[in-house]
Amino acid sequence: MVDKPILQYGSLAGWPFLLAEALTRLGYPSENVIPEERDVHDLNRRLPHHAAISRTSSSRSVRMLQRASFLARVPQQYSLVHYHGSHLLRGSMHHVLEGRYLAARSVPMIVSFGGGDARIVEIARARNPYFYRPADPARDESIRRYLRSVARYVPYVATDCEMAEYVTPFFKDVFTFRQPVDLDRLQPIPLNLDRRPVFLHVPTEPLVKGTEQIVAAFKQLRSEGLEFEFRLIRQLTQAEFFRELSACDVYVDELRCGSHGVTAVEAMAAGKATVTYIRPDLIARYPSDLPLVNANPDTVLDVLRRLIMEPQWRAETAAASRAYAEKYHDARIVARDMLDVYRRVGFEG
Repeated sequence: MVDKPILQYGSLAGWPFLLAEALTRLGYPSENVIPEERDVHDLNRRLPHHAAISRTSSSRSVRMLQRASFLARVPQQYSLVHYHGSHLLRGSMHHVLEGRYLAARSVPMIVSFGGGDARIVEIARARNPYFYRPADPARDESIRRYLRSVARYVPYVATDCEMAEYVTPFFKDVFTFRQPVDLDRLQPIPLNLDRRPVFLHVPTEPLVKGTEQIVAAFKQLRSEGLEFEFRLIRQLTQAEFFRELSACDVYVDELRCGSHGVTAVEAMAAGKATVTYIRPDLIARYPSDLPLVNANPDTVLDVLRRLIMEPQWRAETAAASRAYAEKYHDARIVARDMLDVYRRVGFEG
């Protein structure tokens, strides 16, 4: 055991909070601190966290001073820093001050990435014909600069199999990280196979999720006379999203990224058949019992049609989804896995 908590810094869909809570329950105190209380884009999901360094209403100079002050206290207050897609100061200059300062004080560090923060478009487009971003060499060079900067003093990464493709050339070691989920908050409800199925799509970023293609597919299916309900909702708090998720039969996540995110894990944990796109070359890098219903813009119409017309398949996939989440994404299991990783990167608990 340790006398100083582990710092989970950043928000990333709320998973740093779940990891911190699970570690604490295991006897390893951990705190999730975020830069400020605001969400990405125009969203207000009210993701849980333990503390925020700044208020959104504060001026930029005040926010930076507060972050610098927090950084100065980190070596005395925390036993390890796990960055989750965020850094206290400018990420692309991490090696100049933040990383150098913490490394000089022997603070172990590890970083996790969420997607756009590390995804190199050139590589993504070469491996995924459905990728949503156009070629952007300037952006790619900015990402590479950022990764080189972070890797100077944070040589370790914990991330998923897609992100590993982009970051492996820059870091000493890359460990597998599976997004944690609170199974107690997402209890599956038995499906009513006699009612028309309810499909839910909640796009945080419609372009990324392939919302246009999803809507078009449901429009076509309705014109064919198939019976179903389609709910498209965007502005939801996390609690509201969980309620909507509980009420649906199938969750339609995304069609264009090529790997799954935390929302797909939440949907599986809720016992829902979950539609998302996994690149063919990545499938073997996931556990063999991954139950996601694979669909891309070219196949989504046929996949959704089958889900409507085959209720038994929906039910079997839903049951397999909950079992998969319990086996691989239970926050308690993820926390134990991360403790092993933390010890390998210098944590002494």
